[in-house]
Amino acid sequence: MRIGVNLSDLDYEQMREYAVQAEDAGLDSVWVGETWGWEAFTVLGELAQLTDEVTLGSGIVPVYTRSPALLGQAAATVAEATDDRFVMGLGTSGPAVIEQWHGESFERPIGYTAETISVIRKVLSGDTVSHDGDAFELEGFRFRADRESGDVPLYVGALGKSNVRMAGAVADGWMPIFVPRQRITELYSEFVDSAESRDRDPNGLTVQPNTVAAISEDGETARDAVRHHIAFYVGAMGDFYHRTLSEAGYEETADAVRETWHDEGPQAAADTVTDEVIEQAAIVGTPEEAHTQLDAYADGPADEVVGFFPRSAEPALMESTVKYLGEY
Repeated sequence: MRIGVNLSDLDYEQMREYAVQAEDAGLDSVWVGETWGWEAFTVLGELAQLTDEVTLGSGIVPVYTRSPALLGQAAATVAEATDDRFVMGLGTSGPAVIEQWHGESFERPIGYTAETISVIRKVLSGDTVSHDGDAFELEGFRFRADRESGDVPLYVGALGKSNVRMAGAVADGWMPIFVPRQRITELYSEFVDSAESRDRDPNGLTVQPNTVAAISEDGETARDAVRHHIAFYVGAMGDFYHRTLSEAGYEETADAVRETWHDEGPQAAADTVTDEVIEQAAIVGTPEEAHTQLDAYADGPADEVVGFFPRSAEPALMESTVKYLGEY
């Protein structure tokens, strides 16, 4: 099983430093996404110059923030800059970010994502792009630069059943983000069924869980950082993460976190996150505990696991997390 690290939303210099550290530690991939901070493709282009072998990925870039043709251009550009070390991770983000930050309509997320992937593939093919869909009508242009790079794998960050089925139908990989392990196994059957219904071999597709990771010899400090991270996403970031925990069988905890966040604040909400939730939904604790959790991922459908740092992580915790992920 491959191991990667997601550096989204760190300080700019930290992204540079930890990308190099990740490669030196033997990790397989480094990912940079977009929320309302740094723009991903510029960062990835810079990381391409600082690294030699590690795979670089966008994890994730929202499909609503660029035209699908521009996403295809970006994929071709970063693939060229990295000598084919690039994987494009796409997703919808959430209504708050898309509507309130980008000023775009959050409409038809599943169909919109599928159409976007179709257009990106046509751009990367080098052929004239012809697309007549519900969201886009394109005709008459082709990617004009001469490309030496090959295909770019396209992964989708998907949480719900219908979105997972879309990933199985059209994407090269599925990125379940912050989904407890037992729920990943349940949703994987939908991914496989959808792929097979389109005559696609699911064994040729990638399953890449993305989850918060905090590993330290001081296991309690690591667990505390993860509790605060989960509390923030479930309590303050809309319905996606609350629903994900609830559908995995942790509805009581999800409700308690959200209610406590609004009534009593972040610290009290973090205190309601149970040990079982952080063990199932994170890579957390001492190196031995974290490696046991990674073993559990390897026993399931995961081909690669990507860890991202808790929001409150100090540099020492991030550095130890990279180190111990690399030692797995």
